[in-house]
This record gives sequence, structure tokens and C-alpha cells, in this order.
Amino acid sequence: MDGEMARLWEEIHEQPDVIRKLWNELPLRLEQRPAEGKDIFLFGTGASLSACMQAKFAFLKYRGVHGAAVAAFEAEYYKEILGRGSMAAVVSQSGESYETKVIVNGLLEKGIPFWGITNNEDSFLGKNARCCLPLMAGEELGTATKTQTASVMALYMMAAIGHEGAMRQLEKLPEAMEATLQASEGYKQELADFLSDRKAIYLTGLDAHAPTALQASLMLKEKVWLHAEGLSLAEFRHGPVEVVEEGIPIVLIGYGKEKIDTLLMHADFLTKVCHGDVVLVTNCQENRIKGYRNFPYIWEGDEALSHICATLPFQLLAARMAAQRGYDIDGFKYIGKVLNQYEKPIK
Repeated sequence: MDGEMARLWEEIHEQPDVIRKLWNELPLRLEQRPAEGKDIFLFGTGASLSACMQAKFAFLKYRGVHGAAVAAFEAEYYKEILGRGSMAAVVSQSGESYETKVIVNGLLEKGIPFWGITNNEDSFLGKNARCCLPLMAGEELGTATKTQTASVMALYMMAAIGHEGAMRQLEKLPEAMEATLQASEGYKQELADFLSDRKAIYLTGLDAHAPTALQASLMLKEKVWLHAEGLSLAEFRHGPVEVVEEGIPIVLIGYGKEKIDTLLMHADFLTKVCHGDVVLVTNCQENRIKGYRNFPYIWEGDEALSHICATLPFQLLAARMAAQRGYDIDGFKYIGKVLNQYEKPIK
């Protein structure tokens, strides 16, 4: 199937309108907020966890609140500190996964009010949350694109509500997304060709874009069946760099011209010392930066709100590479089985 005939490709291009809908309708929901706190714990798994990790920086910047992204398997260990001047939010596309139900039941047992962020208000999560923020993404058949983006946006709005400057930036986000998708359509084939015969890839994010690298790697694993490791650039330098072989592709993801020198310093080391094959994905609009190929995304606002646009090129890349390899773009090998294997109901 050609990538542009797949449902996944359509879902990717529906995202700006989903974000417009959230921008128009979520503020009324956010007036029902549970009590404020000095910390907010954001629970999720898979793409929902990536959304939590991306959005936590907005809570720090705009609310002065410590946002902790917590993997579902760790939720049990947070029970004793939840509710002590803290907030909780559970993010799940379906609102029905096994891990989501375990987290929700744990919060209910402790009497802790929590936000539910889900694409299904009638789900287990939606019905049990004190306040539910619907993702309004519609049906999603492929890997998480619309729902992941909408989850980030919902969390951004939770953090930014009442902050005039941040809300103005979010109002402009759909236009930036459309510009990024247009730019990415122009270079997705070149980026796909760069990775076409590779068996492994490192995706590394500078500073706040470590979770963008994680989400990008998740999509490439799901759609391209590629061994893609996503992690922070700092962590990459302390251990994983030791297994870099000559010619291995390394994607450096960053934000802002003021940080480009830092990104280039790492690029030079990985190229000249480790002999990696390095490309950049940044919001600098030059196609080449100091000799390195740069694949730009469009975002002129704060770094704390830049993750959605930075993730879009990797969505199109995953769809394009899956099409080139003749894979089922809209399906999965095992994920459906994982989601359906827990037949015993959790009430």
C-alpha cells in the first residue's frame, strides 16, 4: 500500500484540526479543575507516557509546578505520596487498557481525585475521573498519532490555562503544524532514503526533546520494525555511545538557535570521533547547518511547547518507510494481541 493511501497518512494530516477543536472546547472543561498542588503526577504508558514526558516542561514553565511523568509500572510506588498537596492525571488513548485500570483503581482506593485524559469519555478512565478531558481525535486505526498529539495538547492547555502568552502560542499551533507537515512532505523521502537499508538507528534529543526522541523511536519500532533507540543526548553520551559503529545513523533533535552550537558540538564528536552518520532535526530553517543535513520543523514559540511540531516529521517518516518496505501501515504484528490478552475484567 502506498503511504499516502493509508489511513495512517490521513490521520497524520487530520491533526491540526483536532488541535483546533481542543483549543476551542477544552477551556470550559478546564474550569472544573481539581485542587491545585505543588506537584502533578502524569501517568501513562507507551505513546501516552511520551506525551506526559513531553508536556511536563510546560507545567514547570507556566505553572511553577513540578510535573513528574510516571510509567504505569511505577504507579504502585507513588500511592503513599499522592494527595499530599499534589495533583494526578492519567493519560490513555482508549481509557481501557489493563495498566490504566490498575492505576485508576489505585487512585480510587486512596480517594485521590484525578484528571482523565482519553479519547473515550465513556471508558473506564473517563467514567471514574473527577474531570475528564476528551481528546476529540475520532477513530484512530494506525499507530498513535492523533491521540498522542491531542494528549500533549490537552496537557499543554492544563499547564498554560490562565497564562496569556502561552495560550496565544497554542492558538497558533495548528498553523505551525500545517507548515511543518508541508515541509516534512518535501523531505520525508530523503530522510527515508537515509535510513532505507539500516537495521538500527539512534534518535537523541537535546534537553527538553529527549521524550521527542523516545516517541520517534516508538513509531519507527511499531511501523518500520526498526531497532530504534530514543533517549536524551546526555544519556546517550554516557554508555550507549560505546556501541556506536562506523556509519550508524544518529538523529539529533533540538530546538532554538541559541542551542545550535551545543547540538553541533555533539554532532562533531559523533561524526569525527565515533564515525557516526549524523543528521539534525531542529526548528532552524536552514537545510544545512555547518555541513550537516537539517530536516526542519516549524515552531517559533517556547521550547516547552515545541514537541508536537518536532514529532510530526517522524510520523510521516514512519508511514513512508513502512510503505517502502511493503509493511502493513495501518496494522501491527503484536500490539493488538498485547491489548487484548487480559480478558479477565477489572472493575
